[in-house]
Amino acid sequence: MPIPVFTKTTLFLLVCLLLTGYFVFTASSGTVRQRQQDASHEAALEEVQDLRFKLGHLVAVYDYVVSDAYVEQAARRELGYIREGEIAFVVLSPPPASDQQLPGEWWERRFPK
Repeated sequence: MPIPVFTKTTLFLLVCLLLTGYFVFTASSGTVRQRQQDASHEAALEEVQDLRFKLGHLVAVYDYVVSDAYVEQAARRELGYIREGEIAFVVLSPPPASDQQLPGEWWERRFPK
């Protein structure tokens, strides 16, 4: 009489092996997913820190722009205003290269850090 290939014990061990493999796979994929989420969380925290730094810079620029000192400086530089009794000097410089564009937003070019 031939020996059956799949006895109850063999089937039981095969099912146990498959269940163990499934649990190991699930646990390892959960660990990998957790590490990916931790990495994306760290990247998000760094981005938030960078954005807070930019916000602080923009608030400082805003405070400067609404101050009387900036208004007076802009009136003198851009509009040519002078106070009574002052002598105005106009210094002509060569025009900047038009193809040269500094990186960043316009306010970052106007008010560098």
